[in-house]
Amino acid sequence: MKRLLIVTTLLLATMAAVFGPDLYRDMTMSLKVVVSEGPAVEIDTTEAVPDADELKKIEKLLKAAGLNKIPLLGDTGITAHLQRLKEKKTDILELQQYATDLQFLKQYTSARRAFIPSTFWDVRTPEMEEHNWTEYSFVHQLTLEKWKPYLQFLTQAYSRFLKFKHLEKEEKDTALDAALDMFAMAEDYFNAVPFSFLTEHAKEIKGETEAVLMIWQSVIVGSSRINPITGKPLFSHSIYSRTNVDTMYQYAQAQAMSTGKVWGVSGFAPQFVGIPHNDNQIEHMSISMVVQLVLHEPLVILDGIEEEKILSGKSQKEESQADMALNKAIHMEFLPYFAKNRSGAVENLRRVLKKQR
Repeated sequence: MKRLLIVTTLLLATMAAVFGPDLYRDMTMSLKVVVSEGPAVEIDTTEAVPDADELKKIEKLLKAAGLNKIPLLGDTGITAHLQRLKEKKTDILELQQYATDLQFLKQYTSARRAFIPSTFWDVRTPEMEEHNWTEYSFVHQLTLEKWKPYLQFLTQAYSRFLKFKHLEKEEKDTALDAALDMFAMAEDYFNAVPFSFLTEHAKEIKGETEAVLMIWQSVIVGSSRINPITGKPLFSHSIYSRTNVDTMYQYAQAQAMSTGKVWGVSGFAPQFVGIPHNDNQIEHMSISMVVQLVLHEPLVILDGIEEEKILSGKSQKEESQADMALNKAIHMEFLPYFAKNRSGAVENLRRVLKKQR
């Protein structure tokens, strides 16, 4: 199996070499979002370690803000915050501000019927640390007026997702409709802020069409795929990879779940699913869009990857055929029209993906 993968990878690389350097460049590209550095924060290390009463007051504030005492899904947790305080890696003022900011986010999202759990925000990822961001500074920026469009975008998207989850059992809404409806929200967010101030950007993203697609993909799943040639992610949203409705819902349920489990495949016609096990079609659709429209991967390469999965036993034939059908639908019914009429292209794709043979 390993030998087959090597042969397949070499075959793809050979195809790229034959078809030209531009194709090879596109095939080996790893789009990396560039983010601004987090704000400099001065911690007061001159004060004495807080006594038991002060620690209890801070603990009470953080608990009221909605944090877990012990981490559940990779969140920091109250115990760790207090330990940082004892070790002078943070101070009382920063934690008090953090609790205030979390209360603001609770009230803001609750008032819009899209309560995002405080535990969702209480995370510090390696990507955040790499860019000097902490959960404290990230949460605080969301309370600032200039970040209001982004917070509004996240809340609107999560509200639409929760509506879908509420109605899906009665078959009154679908995952496909919810995901595609979020394109309009991404469009509104893009139009609300200057291009230079978007939450993410990269030199490979050319203009508003690609930017809107990347913004949309980040809010529905934020995930990527590994390039079989380079072994690197095809693209990354950096510190914004986790600010999506998929992850929010997992924190709301206090349960780790796969993207397929969170979203499901309701709304897709059977030929785009294949078998029940193939439950990640929302994620697959979003990644295929980015790969084809932003990274300019040819359909033949995507089909080749699916054929390799069948040959190597990584996926069943019906699963890969459904994935190829989805890739082709995006290529034929979405890609040619998205730049000229984004809303029209979305509606066209919605119609095609719902239509049974």
